[in-house]
Amino acid sequence: MEAGSPGKKKILENPIIGSLVVPVAIILVGALIIFGVTKMLSSDRSYKDLVRELHSKTFGNRWVAAYELSKLISTSSIPEEDIPWLVGNLDELYKSAQDARTRDFIVVAMGALKSDLSIPVLTQAISDSDPNVRFHAVIALSENKLGVEINKNLLLNLLNLEDEAVKQAAIFTLAMHNIPEAEEKLVKLHNSSSVSIRYAAATGLISYRNDVARETLEEILSMSSRPSADAAFSESKVIGLKMNILKSLRKTQWNVLNELIERLIPVEQNLGVVSEMRETVNQLKKR
Repeated sequence: MEAGSPGKKKILENPIIGSLVVPVAIILVGALIIFGVTKMLSSDRSYKDLVRELHSKTFGNRWVAAYELSKLISTSSIPEEDIPWLVGNLDELYKSAQDARTRDFIVVAMGALKSDLSIPVLTQAISDSDPNVRFHAVIALSENKLGVEINKNLLLNLLNLEDEAVKQAAIFTLAMHNIPEAEEKLVKLHNSSSVSIRYAAATGLISYRNDVARETLEEILSMSSRPSADAAFSESKVIGLKMNILKSLRKTQWNVLNELIERLIPVEQNLGVVSEMRETVNQLKKR
C-alpha cells in the first residue's frame, strides 16, 4: 500500500466517527469527517477542477484527486444549483472507478454533500466489494436529512454481517433515521458477546427511548475516565463513549438517567464530560 493511502477503517482519530470502532457507542448526531489518509494535501483547485482531474487521471493517482475533492466538499459550501452536476459526475466516476480508494473517497464526498440526490449511488455502494467503501456508504446515508427515504431493508440486513464496523455503522444510521423495524434487532444485539456491539446497540436504543439499554448506559457513564493502563478502554475511548450517550440523551430528550448523571457530576474526573453532564441535566430537567 502506498504511503498516505487509506488503509483499514482508521476512524478512532475522530472522536465521533471513531466511536464506531471497538470500543464503541453511537452518537445520534450526524458528523462526517475525512479520515484514513495521514498525509495532508493542500490545493487551491475548485471542486470543478478536481472533478475534471478525476475524469482525466489514470488508475494510479485518481484517489488523490478524490481525497482532495472529499476534503474540499466537507469544508466548503457548494452552490445549490451545482449539486445536480456534481452528483451526476460523482455517480459516473464511482461506477467507472476500478480502484477501491477512489470509490471510497467519492462515497465520502457524496456523504459530505448531504443531498438526497446522492442516495441512489450511496445505496449501490452499500454492496461494494470493498469493506471500507461499504462502511463509508452506510455512514454517508446517516448524513442525509431525516425523513429522506432510504433503503431500510438493505440497512437492516447489514446487522447480520460479521464485519463489526459495518454493523455498527448500520446501527448508527438506522437509529439516526429512527427506523421502527430496527428497534427489535437492536434489542437482540444488545445481548451480543461483543462489547462494541453491545455498547453500540445500547446507545442506538436511546433513539427509541428503550429502557432495555438503561443498565448498559449506566455502566458506561459510571466508568472511570482515567482507567488503568491495562484497562479494556483507554481514557479517550471512555470519554468518547460518555460524550456520545450524553449528546444522544439530549437529542432524544430522554431524562431517564438524570438522577444518575447528577450523582456522577461531583466524581467525574474529566471536565469536558462534567460540562456535558451539566448541560444534559439542565436541559432535560425542563422536560
